[in-house]
Amino acid sequence: MGTDSQGFTLMELLIAVALIALLAGIAYPGYIGQVKKVYRAQIVALLSEQAQQLERFYTRHGTFIDAGGVSTGNDHYRISVVLNPQDFNLLATPVQDTVMAGDACAAFNLASTGMRSNPGAMPDMSRKLCWGQ
Repeated sequence: MGTDSQGFTLMELLIAVALIALLAGIAYPGYIGQVKKVYRAQIVALLSEQAQQLERFYTRHGTFIDAGGVSTGNDHYRISVVLNPQDFNLLATPVQDTVMAGDACAAFNLASTGMRSNPGAMPDMSRKLCWGQ
């Protein structure tokens, strides 16, 4: 009687699982990096949009005080705003327990003067890398 084998041996399955794990270990950090880049671009766009809205309010009323409709942020960042009669400051901080918590760019700060900064950012993160400009 001949022995016909069907299926895979345990060794073949272990090798296949090890290869999949190796490929996932290489691809996953790159994927997460791209996801973070997209979320950074979203908050930069939202901050710019909010600054434009505040500037329109200032043009009509001559002050930033009582400017309404400022966004509180999105799922990954919370925006806090400081309004003074002649200037404003927008600060977007990462939400804890999201993929952006602990991000190398940390928080995003946009002032009425156009000054952009990243308080708490890692030293090797430039404004260009964080703000995409």
